Amino acid sequence: MEAATSFVLENLAQLLIRELREFFISKKEVTEKINQIQASVLLLQAQESNPPRRASDFRLSLQRETKDIIYRFENVKENFAIVVGSRRRFSSRYFKELREIYTELLEIQNKIFLLEENTARVPEISFEADFSRERYGFEYEPPDFVGRQEDMELLLSYINNPSCRVIAICGMGGSGKTRLAQRLCNDAQVKDQFDVVAWVHVSVDFQPRRSFEDLYVQLDGNHKGPVSDMNESDLARRIYRIQQKRKCLIVLDDLWSSDAWGTLCVAFPSGKTDSKILITSQVIQVVEAAEIVAGKRYIHKLRPLTQAEGYQLFMNGLVPDFRDNKIVEEIGKEMVKCCEGLPSAILDFIDFLQIRNHTWSWMEVRSKLESFVRMSQERGTTLKSLTLSYDNLPHDLKQCFLYLGHSQEHSRIEAEKLYLLWLAEGLLSVEDCGKEEMLLNVAERYLEDLARRSMIEVQEEEVTTVTRFMSCQLSQQMRRLCLMKSEEQNFFKVVDFGCVTHQETGSPSSDRISIHFDKNIDIVGLLDHADKKKIRCLLISAKQSQREVVWPQQLSRLMKFKYLRILEFIGISFEVRSLILEGIGKLVHLRYLSFRDCTLPELPSSIGNLKLLYVLDLRVVNTMVIPDVLRKLIKLKHLYFPLSFKTHGARKLRLDGLTDLETVTNLNMKMCNVEDLFELYNLHYIALSIPGSLEEIELIVKLMNMNSEARSLRASLEVSKFDCYTEERLAALKQLLGCQSLIVLCFGGHISRLPLHDEISSNLAKIVLDGSELMEDPMPTLEKLPKLRVLVLGVDAFAGKTLSCSAPGFIELRRLELLNSQYLEKWTVEEGAMLRLSILTIVNCKKLKELPKGLLSVSTLQQIRVKGMCKEFQESTFEFQHKLTIIIED
Repeated sequence: MEAATSFVLENLAQLLIRELREFFISKKEVTEKINQIQASVLLLQAQESNPPRRASDFRLSLQRETKDIIYRFENVKENFAIVVGSRRRFSSRYFKELREIYTELLEIQNKIFLLEENTARVPEISFEADFSRERYGFEYEPPDFVGRQEDMELLLSYINNPSCRVIAICGMGGSGKTRLAQRLCNDAQVKDQFDVVAWVHVSVDFQPRRSFEDLYVQLDGNHKGPVSDMNESDLARRIYRIQQKRKCLIVLDDLWSSDAWGTLCVAFPSGKTDSKILITSQVIQVVEAAEIVAGKRYIHKLRPLTQAEGYQLFMNGLVPDFRDNKIVEEIGKEMVKCCEGLPSAILDFIDFLQIRNHTWSWMEVRSKLESFVRMSQERGTTLKSLTLSYDNLPHDLKQCFLYLGHSQEHSRIEAEKLYLLWLAEGLLSVEDCGKEEMLLNVAERYLEDLARRSMIEVQEEEVTTVTRFMSCQLSQQMRRLCLMKSEEQNFFKVVDFGCVTHQETGSPSSDRISIHFDKNIDIVGLLDHADKKKIRCLLISAKQSQREVVWPQQLSRLMKFKYLRILEFIGISFEVRSLILEGIGKLVHLRYLSFRDCTLPELPSSIGNLKLLYVLDLRVVNTMVIPDVLRKLIKLKHLYFPLSFKTHGARKLRLDGLTDLETVTNLNMKMCNVEDLFELYNLHYIALSIPGSLEEIELIVKLMNMNSEARSLRASLEVSKFDCYTEERLAALKQLLGCQSLIVLCFGGHISRLPLHDEISSNLAKIVLDGSELMEDPMPTLEKLPKLRVLVLGVDAFAGKTLSCSAPGFIELRRLELLNSQYLEKWTVEEGAMLRLSILTIVNCKKLKELPKGLLSVSTLQQIRVKGMCKEFQESTFEFQHKLTIIIED
């Protein structure tokens, strides 16, 4: 009996040990499995970063699967690091989570094996270059050429300029660069001036030998027989010599890369010659690389057609039977707006209509115009031309470009926000970071690269604080390309609910969702159908007309989006405490969290669990209560406080421990422990308000001056109610103005007299003064500040009678405002002063009688706004009306 019992117990023990071994997975086993898979994932990443330019649907599906595997592996690795770093090590829950991670790693490994098998079965497809354009294209005279007379005259002046060797025409695909070059080559002046014109279409698929052969055959009219026996070097030498002996115009049409120029330039003389080179390209960097030692270079950026030019092109392209139709005229005017002045888009629409005019009535075309324009571009040349721009992007820039598709149609995209989204997604390379640079500086270069490739338009900040660009925008045609590529790659699903209808683009299996909505939609059902474990980014915004949409209580299940990197709410009201806020601390993978323009009474304390958070935007519209947990966000790089906030028990928020912090906005010195900032050596930018405290002024001066050589701190300060009637306060103000870290200063309070210009920071770019009661003219001091771009003399800032601006003062000033200067009687501006001024505003300066005559010489001045001025002053603006916009208000 005892033997039998012992045997049973022994078997049970062995069985238990086997089951325990199957259940318990060690940290070492998981680490080894991760390392084993890592090599395969690196190969997949290399393949993903260099996909074929043209791919079948099956290959596209493999690319999507590759991306899913990479994302899933990233999630599992990160989850493993979180579990290992938790406080519950060696508990039953800890081993259960390790087991789940190991199981998921096995699934990923199996998917990689299947993917490799499927990839091996896909045949290699040879890429045939598209030579749809004529091989020698300059002899073609475009019959539908409209406008561009000013462009023609300007380009001809540079072609006729002996010192200018290289002339380049740049613009987005379909803007008419090639047609303009053809027009130039057929101009009588050009034909008379040059002995020979040679044209080569370079294209994305540059073939050096073919290009050299084409040039040589055109330049040497006496050559007989084949050129196949000549090598490339011999051809280049012959082309070089011909240009020295004869006056040649060589056109390099559709130049895409600096490498192509580097290959071709050996055929162009670097010394004295009368020959010239005309280049067309979408990429500004490429033509900037096209330099000839002995000659200057001119780059001409091609503008869109005006509304009138676009309409003329439309009417010229129609068959005569259509031109007298009133409905067709209306369609043409609206269509030109849809095409945003892009010639190829207008021509595509004309071809589309004339080929299919028997299918639809004109009334139907008018009622569905945007849809018809989109179809015409998809089936014509416009989208194909723009696709080349996308295909030619580096891999990282492709993903950055696709992120632009999340915004609403026709809207401008805030550049700084875009940078932060790229940062949270891991699209910015640390290797591109220079000394004392932030990753935001890398993002700025990426955005500029897209602009220089003619893919987006950018608008610069009036004053550079964190970044140089304020916003960017896609044209409608480029946005369609962006959404099309995004759908191909399951990158973004964009849902835009309008007042009557809604638009939805992207695949249901996308990794990111952007929703623009009002209060009358079923957002609950929309999110319930999403693959929650797959979603990396969730952007939810109320329409401008529907701001303060109340967040539905039944949507408390966002915590199921386990691997979210980005979560943004815009214009949402969280008036009732929601379960989503209670559980937000469970989204431990978050890098970016924003409640911008929302109503949020209190930030949940569970936010302290978000150890991987890079960006926290709390710029809500109400006064928010913030718990003292921000110091726990040890990876935080960018922090945006609300304009008004409180803390529990009026305690100051601690910021110690945020050693990665780079930017802080809306810092309130009464609510935060500013002394913590002294230990944050990665801090690059700070914007804060100081309400009239001498001690706080002295503290912030100490911060800005500390280690100023070791870090590039930039500061924007708003000082209010700080009257400088005592020597102590005047000394503090003088120290503040002398801080080289100070970029923007908005100062409210009595000053009486400014320090000398050499005692004021040369880095100041914006100054706003209110209630300063300056008795002496501040202009002789302020005009010497080399980087000052914005100057506002507000209410009672100046108490004197005369302002004088001398030449060449205010060399960088863009905007000037004179507000409520009740004693100002005379203002003089010497010719040569303020040569970059763009906007001038003068309000309630009752005694001022006229605008300075010296402003007539400021060619950059675009707008003068006048309010509450006497009739005599208003009449003095009349002689400016022919050159700029005058806005007069009573």
